[in-house]
Amino acid sequence: MVKADNMIPEREEVPRTHCIRCGTCCMKGGPTLHEEDAILFEKGILRKRHVYTLRKGEVVRNIDNALMVLEQEIIKIKGQAEAWTCMFYDDEQKTCSIYNHRPLECRALKCWDLRGFKEVMARPCLQRMDLIRPDDGLIKTMGAHEQRCAYETLELAVRGLRGTDSGKAVDKILGLLQYDHYLRPLLAEKLKVDPNEMDFFFGRPLTTTIRMFGLCVKQEGDTFLLAPIKTDLS
Repeated sequence: MVKADNMIPEREEVPRTHCIRCGTCCMKGGPTLHEEDAILFEKGILRKRHVYTLRKGEVVRNIDNALMVLEQEIIKIKGQAEAWTCMFYDDEQKTCSIYNHRPLECRALKCWDLRGFKEVMARPCLQRMDLIRPDDGLIKTMGAHEQRCAYETLELAVRGLRGTDSGKAVDKILGLLQYDHYLRPLLAEKLKVDPNEMDFFFGRPLTTTIRMFGLCVKQEGDTFLLAPIKTDLS
């Protein structure tokens, strides 16, 4: 005998036409900011402590979840603690705390139709210098950091680990990591820069982003140790 439930035709999936406030898009990370979003900083809705910079040369995932190397810097809204979830998203209430002033990408995003979002993604991105006064004393330090800690430089040093002078490559990498690491608290102490703004001015710490090269850093006191990232092959 055929069971009755096997005779019921499958219900067709109804295309979505509106937001159901599931929060998925907000939990996948904060938006990339575009030139039009500069007004949010002028109004005080966004501040430098709310965002971080992904510098040229960093490896990121695009909208199709494929890895890509950034050809220019971008600025994004920070996540919550160690999670990717946008810092302005309230999971309990399923709401955005700056909804009426949300960035351009957030306004354009419709998860059921990404055409408008992709058009916005193609617009010019906001840059650090768009948000810094020309007379800001940090500009010179930022330039020195960008030149010394460029990802192209770090990548060349990592490639050197496979060469005949791997010891020299290790020293080069550790030198870059230590410079980037100790520069931040120094500026907080000497110039009274808000520590929460460091990731905007100088990008994410190299001790974090070194992982994109398959390496991690362990710190024992003032000593940095370089090690490959262990993968679970079981």
